[in-house]
Amino acid sequence: MPPQISDDQLGHALLQSVKDGSYPEDETIISAELPSSALAGLSELIEVARADVKAGIRELSKETAPDIDGWISQAKQLRNDIEQAQRLSHEILVQANQGNQFHGKTQDATAKVELLNGEVVFNETLAGTLQQIHGIRHTWDLVQEAALADRLPNAVALLSEAEQGLNSLRASESTRVTGLIREKIEDLRNAVIKTLTDCWDALLHIDTMNSTVTIKHDVQRSSTVEINTVVTSLAQLDLLKRKILVFHKAFDTVILTPRLQSQADGTVGCITIDGDDIRVSGRSSDVTTQALFADLNAIVDYLSTRLPFSIAMPLSAVLLSSLISRLISGWLSNSVPTDLEGIPDFQAILGLTLAFCDSLDSHGWHGKNDLVEWTDRAPKVWLARRRETSLDKVRRLLMKGLGDPKMAERVETQLVTREDNMFAGDDGDDDWDAGWSDNEDKESPRPRQQHDSATKDHGEEEDVSAWGLDENNIEDNPRSSSDDFGDDKDGTDAWGWGDEDEKESAEAKTTRNPAQNVIAQPRSNGRSAKKPRTEREMTLRETYTVTALPDPIFEIILQVISDAKTLAQPSYATSPIVPATAGLFALPGLILSMYRASAPSHYSYNVNGNMFLYNDSLWMSERLRLLSEDEALRAGNESPRAAGKLNLEQDISALELFGKRAYGREMESQRTILGDLLDGAQGFSNCTEHPFAQECDTAISSTVDRLRDVHKQWKAVLSHSALLQSTGSLLSTVINKIIVDVEDMSDISEPESQRLASFCNRVASLEDLFVPEQSPDTVANGEQPMALTALYTPNWLKFQYLSNILESSLVDIKYLWAEGELSLEYSVEELVDLIEALFADSEHRRRAIADIRRGSVRT
Repeated sequence: MPPQISDDQLGHALLQSVKDGSYPEDETIISAELPSSALAGLSELIEVARADVKAGIRELSKETAPDIDGWISQAKQLRNDIEQAQRLSHEILVQANQGNQFHGKTQDATAKVELLNGEVVFNETLAGTLQQIHGIRHTWDLVQEAALADRLPNAVALLSEAEQGLNSLRASESTRVTGLIREKIEDLRNAVIKTLTDCWDALLHIDTMNSTVTIKHDVQRSSTVEINTVVTSLAQLDLLKRKILVFHKAFDTVILTPRLQSQADGTVGCITIDGDDIRVSGRSSDVTTQALFADLNAIVDYLSTRLPFSIAMPLSAVLLSSLISRLISGWLSNSVPTDLEGIPDFQAILGLTLAFCDSLDSHGWHGKNDLVEWTDRAPKVWLARRRETSLDKVRRLLMKGLGDPKMAERVETQLVTREDNMFAGDDGDDDWDAGWSDNEDKESPRPRQQHDSATKDHGEEEDVSAWGLDENNIEDNPRSSSDDFGDDKDGTDAWGWGDEDEKESAEAKTTRNPAQNVIAQPRSNGRSAKKPRTEREMTLRETYTVTALPDPIFEIILQVISDAKTLAQPSYATSPIVPATAGLFALPGLILSMYRASAPSHYSYNVNGNMFLYNDSLWMSERLRLLSEDEALRAGNESPRAAGKLNLEQDISALELFGKRAYGREMESQRTILGDLLDGAQGFSNCTEHPFAQECDTAISSTVDRLRDVHKQWKAVLSHSALLQSTGSLLSTVINKIIVDVEDMSDISEPESQRLASFCNRVASLEDLFVPEQSPDTVANGEQPMALTALYTPNWLKFQYLSNILESSLVDIKYLWAEGELSLEYSVEELVDLIEALFADSEHRRRAIADIRRGSVRT
């Protein structure tokens, strides 16, 4: 139960809260209830507190009464001041309203003044404008008078003054009066221009119908009008340049073009000058450069003497630009000779050209730079024309086709031994072309390689290096020259060649062993012994077929070299084209480059194109090499400008390599065809069963027929030795594939063996293609030539032994191995694989294989 709070405590707490605004601290008082019975006590306490407050106020009032009186008096004074300020404000408002009325009146008066001022200014401006219009009107009247009186300078000056007056006119452009004045002045301007144009046309008259141009110093109208006056007036109107261009075009059409351009009958216009007239009168058959420069000098002199300087100079700029361009392209370029016989005339033309340039200088004409530059480049121009002509001759020769083939002969002298004649016969002709490769160096016949090391030790293979069967070295010796006109002499660089594949070039470089080397003499036991040889000189002759192209191309080269040597002589020391000597020596390289670039496409139309290309290239390389050697021997007797300038080694090597590539492409094509034909046999599997037997038979027949056809086709083109080499290479491709296919067969039955042997015999029938040509002595003695198949066909003996193995028994095979030369062609493993494929597994086969292995070890 909460404690009891007395009414006094509640009253005092409430009174304290009213007086101080504080709350009692005692929680019991705060939470106590205020009963109604305590209200009477609270009222009394409040009344007592009020009475105390009143008493306190009275005491204070008594103390501050004097101050309060002062305050009251001040308040009254303040009230009076406020009332007075209110009166003054009212007066100010009244006066302000009166000022606004006065300001409105002032503004009205100001606007009236401004309007009056504007009227005054307008009147003044109108008066000034009217005065200007009056002045302009007076000026155009003067213009009309001056124009009618042909006082052209005055008319132009007054017209300019009128235009300036119009531009300074303060009237708006949109006003009618300004438009009318501008139209009037424009009419005046057109009238003055028309008068000037009439005078210009009368002074510089172009008669197109009669091909005549007349230039006068003055013309008579209402007064005398001089050309200088018209020129000055046109210049003031900025019309002179346009008039000069029009005159140039007309003069070019009427005078220059007929003289510079020849007609279909070969005649040109005949220039005639008669007083003030220059005309084209009739046609002239004199189309020499001398006559042309004479006419051009007359034309320049005519224009310079009759035209004012102010016209002649601008006219010369546009006239010489087109004149010199046509002069160079239409006359001077065509006058460049293609041989040395025309050099004196060409030198005279250069003199005339320089004289014409001097004539232009004397007249003060500019624009001769292109003509002077052309004369300075005369050596290069002549060399370019000579190069263009020579290359065009080669191109035309190629476009005519291969022509009629003709026989060519190669003669070579070599030192040979008696042993060499075993292969060459009495004449020694059969190896002449054996050293030429059909595919870089891949086709040159090589001594056959043995498969086992024991056989290699015997050294049974023939040394045919002295026969020239290896390919010649092809060395790329770059040429260099510091002469300004020798930039194009490197033919391979000029045509983008010479960057051949390094590998291909490396394959093409083989070494020919000289005939003086010691030849290994074969012995019956397979070992070789070197013996001294008896050497004698032998002349090798052989014919082959070339087209009609090499001879004229070689003649072109000879002519170029001859002209270069002639140009280097002292008699031509003063010739302006002497600097082109070095470039002329380089021209044969470009001719050969042109031949190499264009020949393949033109030779391709012939079925033997590649072989003809091969023969032609080597024919030209031989002639060029002889020419180069001859020039080297005579270098001491040549002029210093010609000595050592001719360097054809790189071009000859490139030409030889070019021919060999053509030969290689043809060989590769034929190999591909033969390979495709043999692929029809499908490795000779099941060659006795239908339908495979027929396919195998067809493949062999097609291959043999193809080889015979190719041999017949090439026989009319290649030399005999080259024919043997190429045919032997193709036959080697055939027999190598047959050998590989047979060796890959794991099981060969007896019927298959007989069938394969018959195939080998049919291929072996191609041996008759390798019979050498017989000399008259051999035919008279009735001697039968020995086929050279083994010499030109690698692995031919191996192929022959394969045919024997297919038809032989084990005993025969063992005999061939032990007593014959089978071991020289087959390795032990190759022979064992064939025996295992041909014979069934038996004691005899095992014993034979063991004997073969033991015999190989003993060897």
